[in-house]
Amino acid sequence: MNHSDILSLIGNTPLASLRARYSEPGVTILVKLEAKNPGGSIKDRVALAMIEAAEASGDLTKDKTVIEATSGNTGIGLAMVCAVKGYKLTLIMPASASEERKRIMRAYGAEILLTPGHMGTDGAIEEAYRLTREHPKTYVLMDQFNNPASIAAHYDGTGLEIWQQTNGGLTHVVATLGTSGTAMGIAKRMNELSPAVNVVAVEPRPGHRIQGLKNMQESYPPGIYDKRRLARILTVEDDEAFEMARRLARDEGIFVGMSGGAAMAGAVRLARELDNGLIVVILPDGGERYLSTELFATADKRGVGLKDVETRKVVHPAPGTGLGLYTLGPGLDQPGDVECWRRIVLLDVLARYQKARDVGVTLGVGLADMDDRALAAARADGVSREDFSVKAMEAMGSLAAMLGIEARFLPASQGLERMLDLTRKLLGKGLGYEKMRSVYFDVARDKTYGQLSHQDLGQLALGKTVDLEAYLKDHPQDFTLLKRVSLQDLKLGQVVQTEWGNVRPSWFLQMAVAALTGLPKVSVVLAGENQVFPHLENLRAIWSLGAGVRPEAWMVSGSVRASGEAVPEMGAVAQMMGAAQAARLWLMSVHYRKGLDASDKTLSMWARNWRKVQEAAANVSHSAGSAAGVSAEAVSAVETLRRELDQSLEDDLALHHFWPQLFAYCRRANGASPADAEAYLEGLKAVDAVLGILDDSRLPLPRSAWPQEAKVLALRREEARNEKNFDQADHLRQQLETLGLRVEDTPAGIRLYATTHAS
Repeated sequence: MNHSDILSLIGNTPLASLRARYSEPGVTILVKLEAKNPGGSIKDRVALAMIEAAEASGDLTKDKTVIEATSGNTGIGLAMVCAVKGYKLTLIMPASASEERKRIMRAYGAEILLTPGHMGTDGAIEEAYRLTREHPKTYVLMDQFNNPASIAAHYDGTGLEIWQQTNGGLTHVVATLGTSGTAMGIAKRMNELSPAVNVVAVEPRPGHRIQGLKNMQESYPPGIYDKRRLARILTVEDDEAFEMARRLARDEGIFVGMSGGAAMAGAVRLARELDNGLIVVILPDGGERYLSTELFATADKRGVGLKDVETRKVVHPAPGTGLGLYTLGPGLDQPGDVECWRRIVLLDVLARYQKARDVGVTLGVGLADMDDRALAAARADGVSREDFSVKAMEAMGSLAAMLGIEARFLPASQGLERMLDLTRKLLGKGLGYEKMRSVYFDVARDKTYGQLSHQDLGQLALGKTVDLEAYLKDHPQDFTLLKRVSLQDLKLGQVVQTEWGNVRPSWFLQMAVAALTGLPKVSVVLAGENQVFPHLENLRAIWSLGAGVRPEAWMVSGSVRASGEAVPEMGAVAQMMGAAQAARLWLMSVHYRKGLDASDKTLSMWARNWRKVQEAAANVSHSAGSAAGVSAEAVSAVETLRRELDQSLEDDLALHHFWPQLFAYCRRANGASPADAEAYLEGLKAVDAVLGILDDSRLPLPRSAWPQEAKVLALRREEARNEKNFDQADHLRQQLETLGLRVEDTPAGIRLYATTHAS
């Protein structure tokens, strides 16, 4: 049969049976393969219906540009339809959408505008509405989220097809919730044909990673969505959906995407509850559109595995367009807080490791520069909050430079408008309330509250684990978003004027927004063990329900203690240990989840350990010559060292397993031949590119690289010292210094170092 054009092939997709392993006795599961549409997904139906409706109404003419917000499949469908019909098309989508789908749209001739990935489809919707509102003569918005054609496409097409293909024998239809048109259209048709047919929807968790789906509580609910039409809503976890998609490919030869895995996971769960029935599952698209995502990442390519506090499982953050590493920074009144710097150093190591593998990484440190501590400290110093903040950040910048850290220090005040917008959004969703001019988050509305920290909220003891100030709230466990200011704040003008009154943002809101405004995405979050509850729990609630952000890994580090004594600040620790690099090594000395000892005894021990590594590096640097003739033993040692570091880091950053290997390597390196010394030095520098524990300024020039004049002067100086002619030796030292070389006398002989004033 010949077709007039490709659009006539949309719809009439097949049903397929699955093997018994996915069903229960008396229950049959059939899958509807929407990837068989010419554009590759169920959204072809909606795209054609919306375009035809706009043509029929006269809104769409050849001089107009079709515009739409999409996470992928609707955009591809529209691109195909517009290509056939000759319309210009602009698609707005989150940067986090899969690369495959972006490329398909561009291949059809669509123009793509990207919005921040952490805002999901909500950000794309906001931008599409803005452009349409400001340029009504240019754009025709399809608005699939409110367009009746989204329902009609499935009422006239998908729903009727299923009824006919099963001869009316079905009992359940399972469809995922995205735009929601699929579930709404099918439910409307089934209600007319047979009210006994149950339409079951599958919804992801807040902060999910399943592209194309929506959690209706955390996102803008589509206008066409009516929960009352559905018999039931099943919630599916990300990993459950991903694993089901992989199983369908391996076991059935059916290659589906993320939402198809979610739909199938929901259907299998439903089948276990039934004694008999015929379930039809909508598989919206194919898996080839997700090859660049974590869905089909292979285990040997996943890289670093991190133990997630929430799931208590090892997760592998997907690099994708890059990683955002985030930690809760020190208070501005204590910029040298060692516990914070331990976390910053650990994330710096993770960032270095990923960058060495060409993964884009941004490390951010959140600073609550508008909290009570910062304001009190500024008042005590007699300066403004702004001036105090600048001073504190300069101190942190100096510490970061000293420790070799490349990080963004993110003052929350730079995201003030975002804080207010987030508050409005949470209130608009019914997740918060205003009371006595403060705004609170209502934890009872967050069904997942307490899961990250594994807290039984009913067992919390008021006055111990919950601040007694909570009695001002509707419920003691609710937390503050915007805090009513004090008279002192008001007197000094340290307030934010809002529709709720004069307020200041809470620490939780500040730390949440610092990450959102300062990082391209939030992949990994590292906090202290005393910040799990309620700190991380509150951040998760704000991020997931207010911004649609869900970090891939939540990590917690142990406390730093000093046997009852006060822990010195970071700069003092570096001074006590003799070098910032020694302090950095100590910060990584035990596994990050364990407590860290800051006693004088432990600091002295790790200062000695650092000197052993530094001395070994100095020895091989001094001795290094041509790499020609390097021994097989040295080559093997270098390869083993690099492999041991990789394995330690990829095993939940278990660096404590690496130190014995490093110290043994250093012992072997001492006294190596010039050729072997060159290899050993290369190995040390390779691992140090990740660890950052060597002081390069203390590494001597290789003897083979000394200028000829320096070689002569050094030989004469050695002779003068042997003859105890110390005046002559001092004179020769001065001559070497004029060449830009610093002299160090060691039991093994003279060493030369380049100086900053070399000529």
